[in-house]
Amino acid sequence: MHLIQKNKLLHDIKISLKNLTEEEKNRQLTAQLNRLIKSIDKDLDGGEEWSRFSENFDQVHGNFITRLKEKYPELTPQEIRFSAYLRMNLNTKEIANLLGISVRGVEIGRYRVRKKIRPVETRKPQRFLAEVLEIWFF
Repeated sequence: MHLIQKNKLLHDIKISLKNLTEEEKNRQLTAQLNRLIKSIDKDLDGGEEWSRFSENFDQVHGNFITRLKEKYPELTPQEIRFSAYLRMNLNTKEIANLLGISVRGVEIGRYRVRKKIRPVETRKPQRFLAEVLEIWFF
């Protein structure tokens, strides 16, 4: 929850800085503001935080991310993050804040993940459910 609040604060600061750069005529100050915006963007991407989170999440949730990558290698890194947040039972708004996307973007992401892990016609639905349950609940 702390991460959600931090990301929201950084996003609000970024918007304020962008508004200042549009109003400001001083090139030097505008350049400094743009550097701050880039720094905030880098922090919001959260690459370093994600790797720490991923390791801790795997320890707590029985290598969930590792097994998810093995069973569904076609999932993108964003979809894997998304799946981890779903596993934590976060709501749509919380996931949107963590990923820096809109609520609609979360809904689309949820649909894409569901589409990629749905049963292939050659598999029996019962087997598919057993495989998914093995990933999601163990």
